[in-house]
Amino acid sequence: MLLVTGATGFVGTNIMKEISKKRKDIRILDIDIGSAKRLYPKYEIVKGDITKPETLKWVGKDVDIVIHLAGLVSYSKPRDVLFRVNTEGTKNVLETCKEADKFIFSSSVSVYGEIKGQADESYPRDPKTPYGESKRKAENLVRDSGLRNLIFRIAPIYGEGSPQWLKNLSLLEKGFPISRTENLTHVTHISNAVQAFMLGLKPKSEGIYNIADERPVKFVEFAETLVEMLGKEVKVFPYWFVSFLARFKGMKTYLDVLTMNRNYDIANAINELNYKPKLDFLGELEKMVEWYKNSKT
Repeated sequence: MLLVTGATGFVGTNIMKEISKKRKDIRILDIDIGSAKRLYPKYEIVKGDITKPETLKWVGKDVDIVIHLAGLVSYSKPRDVLFRVNTEGTKNVLETCKEADKFIFSSSVSVYGEIKGQADESYPRDPKTPYGESKRKAENLVRDSGLRNLIFRIAPIYGEGSPQWLKNLSLLEKGFPISRTENLTHVTHISNAVQAFMLGLKPKSEGIYNIADERPVKFVEFAETLVEMLGKEVKVFPYWFVSFLARFKGMKTYLDVLTMNRNYDIANAINELNYKPKLDFLGELEKMVEWYKNSKT
């Protein structure tokens, strides 16, 4: 039995489209059983809350592989909320699935913080946000669990249907200025994230891997391209000015995370998992922008 948590989210629904082609013995854990049943009428649905271990007593029965996607991505939620969901929630799922053969965990490159040079998996973990800290501690729990495990440190995900990019594109469309910086940004398309999890189902795969697109891009060029696709005027201002504006609007942490230098080495995933990040970058950005425009109609 394959257990999937977070199957109704953006990443989860995309992963399920591919996993369902390979396996039919799938159990889905979700707090909203109605929504899960509508999405996945053919699979076993179990109602449970990862923050409440008493609701998870029988979830891990006969489970051989766990894909743990459920979590909270936020740079504004209180620290205790993030740790309760991302850290304690992971601990609870590990406990109920302690007889599983493998635990596949969806982590984040946020565990690294800002990158100097390029980060492979041995790069020091120095998260700059409570979200990153909660993921770092959850990684430790997975590594120390005694279960064979696979941890994917995933770069920020983009693509059609991403709720996070509804916010990002809305800000750019409304004219939020782009900060002038030489920093790189490194993201991953949803299809590449899905590919990683499919590779993770292979029997011998385990360890920690960075998952991102083939190469980083300059943050300014990335943002300018999106603004142009939105049909708006590109506005680039000194970082101090944008930082001041962001602080005034209560978005300073969000800006810092968005513009921090990102460059992740994915060689281990390529060489050991046969990960092959491929896509038409500009084409996928155009699709995402068109999806965003259509979502407003």
